Amino acid sequence: MDLRSLLSIEHPVLQAGMGGGVATAELAVAVSNAGGLGTLGFAPPQRFERDIERTRSLLQGKPYAVNLLMPFVHRAHVQACLRHKVPVVTLFYGFDAAVVRALKDAGTCVIYQVGTELEAERVLAAGADALIVQGFEAGGHVRGSERLEALLPRMRERFRSVPVIASGGVWDGDSAAWARALGADGVSCGTRFLMTDESGAHAVYKSRLTEADVTVVTTLFGAGWPAPHRVLVNQALSRWCDGSGQPRRSIRAFNWLSGWGAKATPLELVESLTRRQRPGLPIYSPQPLVAGMDARLIEVTPVYAGECVSHIDTIWPAARVVDELARGFRP
Repeated sequence: MDLRSLLSIEHPVLQAGMGGGVATAELAVAVSNAGGLGTLGFAPPQRFERDIERTRSLLQGKPYAVNLLMPFVHRAHVQACLRHKVPVVTLFYGFDAAVVRALKDAGTCVIYQVGTELEAERVLAAGADALIVQGFEAGGHVRGSERLEALLPRMRERFRSVPVIASGGVWDGDSAAWARALGADGVSCGTRFLMTDESGAHAVYKSRLTEADVTVVTTLFGAGWPAPHRVLVNQALSRWCDGSGQPRRSIRAFNWLSGWGAKATPLELVESLTRRQRPGLPIYSPQPLVAGMDARLIEVTPVYAGECVSHIDTIWPAARVVDELARGFRP
């Protein structure tokens, strides 16, 4: 099925569901109003539901998506999606067949972001309607270990019956056309939409991205969730990691142990503790710096960015980003 028909959108452009307050209702609404698919980021349950209500109200029937970050999903998140009849849900970084089944039974379109062929097989067998294939060059939470140009053609060849969406290394019309040539039916972009007027990222965060050239993959920002993340280098990373982004062994051990309590830790508590982080104590959560937080936290929070950040030096309105990415799929 054509991706645009599946999602009822004009352009095969998805905005990634960046959590922690980055992918706001305002960003999702701007993307959907421009003809793409806007996605609400993951948040504590009460805020998550309020964001859904606000997005539905502003879009007046236009499609949108919400993102479920699986290590932290609670029943309340799933129930909010069902209660408000969210049309599209994207899932990432974990698997729960019961969640997929509940969403599918409610008529929701389920899109799974994956990093390997094995993971793709598993989620499609559970009923996923489409795949977001993430290359290693993507920013934020990195699932796989292969670059998009190697992984995407194999995914396209192997899973011909479902739409395949490219994630990683896409920021403009030319890179979207490159992804299309690899076999992508559409693109899902994080860094380029992070660098928009409507993004909830702190102004200092956005400014640092416009000046950036180099990213690194690290597990430093893994308190509660020891996943690898692609970020810019800041003071915390310079102090506690080697040149490749590898944290000290004691930090890796702490993050691994803390991961056992991820689901039991309220997200509100994580956000509160993030505001107390400092360079001298290497206990760093995955929470990014968003509007309303102390700008000085830029040095002790993950500055998520994909490799493509080196090509982007401006902050644009989200609608302009959608139009530019859509250029890669025009005849």
